Amino acid sequence: MAAHTGVKITYDEMLNCQHEFAPGLEQMTFESPAPVRANAQGIYPVPQPGIITTREYGES
Repeated sequence: MAAHTGVKITYDEMLNCQHEFAPGLEQMTFESPAPVRANAQGIYPVPQPGIITTREYGES
Protein backbone atom coordinates (compact mmCIF):
# COMPACT_ATOMS: atom_id res chain seq x y z
CA MET A 1 0.00 0.00 0.00
CA ALA A 2 2.83 2.40 0.82
CA ALA A 3 4.42 1.79 -2.59
CA HIS A 4 1.17 2.66 -4.35
CA THR A 5 0.33 5.77 -2.34
CA GLY A 6 3.71 7.07 -1.17
CA VAL A 7 2.25 7.33 2.34
CA LYS A 8 3.64 5.54 5.40
CA ILE A 9 1.11 2.98 6.61
CA THR A 10 1.04 0.66 9.61
CA TYR A 11 0.25 -3.04 9.47
CA ASP A 12 -3.12 -2.46 11.17
CA GLU A 13 -3.97 0.35 8.73
CA MET A 14 -3.11 -1.92 5.82
CA LEU A 15 -5.34 -4.72 7.16
CA ASN A 16 -8.27 -2.31 7.64
CA CYS A 17 -7.75 -0.34 4.44
CA GLN A 18 -10.81 0.06 2.18
CA HIS A 19 -8.67 0.61 -0.95
CA GLU A 20 -9.37 -1.96 -3.65
CA PHE A 21 -6.38 -2.49 -5.92
CA ALA A 22 -8.38 -4.25 -8.66
CA PRO A 23 -12.04 -3.20 -8.55
CA GLY A 24 -14.36 -5.61 -10.34
CA LEU A 25 -11.69 -8.31 -10.53
CA GLU A 26 -14.21 -11.04 -9.71
CA GLN A 27 -16.17 -10.22 -12.91
CA MET A 28 -13.12 -10.09 -15.21
CA THR A 29 -12.69 -12.68 -17.95
CA PHE A 30 -10.09 -13.14 -20.66
CA GLU A 31 -12.40 -11.18 -22.97
CA SER A 32 -12.73 -8.21 -20.57
CA PRO A 33 -11.05 -4.94 -21.53
CA ALA A 34 -7.80 -4.13 -19.77
CA PRO A 35 -8.37 -2.20 -16.52
CA VAL A 36 -5.67 0.33 -17.46
CA ARG A 37 -5.90 1.70 -20.98
CA ALA A 38 -3.78 3.99 -23.11
CA ASN A 39 -5.11 7.44 -23.95
CA ALA A 40 -5.74 8.70 -27.50
CA GLN A 41 -1.99 9.26 -27.99
CA GLY A 42 -1.21 5.65 -26.94
CA ILE A 43 0.27 6.68 -23.59
CA TYR A 44 -0.57 4.73 -20.45
CA PRO A 45 -1.13 6.48 -17.12
CA VAL A 46 1.88 6.62 -14.82
CA PRO A 47 1.54 5.87 -11.09
CA GLN A 48 2.18 8.96 -8.97
CA PRO A 49 2.83 7.68 -5.43
CA GLY A 50 2.70 10.45 -2.88
CA ILE A 51 0.97 12.80 -5.34
CA ILE A 52 -2.19 10.79 -6.01
CA THR A 53 -2.89 8.92 -2.78
CA THR A 54 -6.49 7.73 -3.25
CA ARG A 55 -5.98 5.52 -6.31
CA GLU A 56 -3.09 3.82 -8.04
CA TYR A 57 -3.24 5.70 -11.34
CA GLY A 58 -4.32 9.17 -12.33
CA GLU A 59 -7.32 9.82 -14.52
CA SER A 60 -6.75 8.53 -18.04
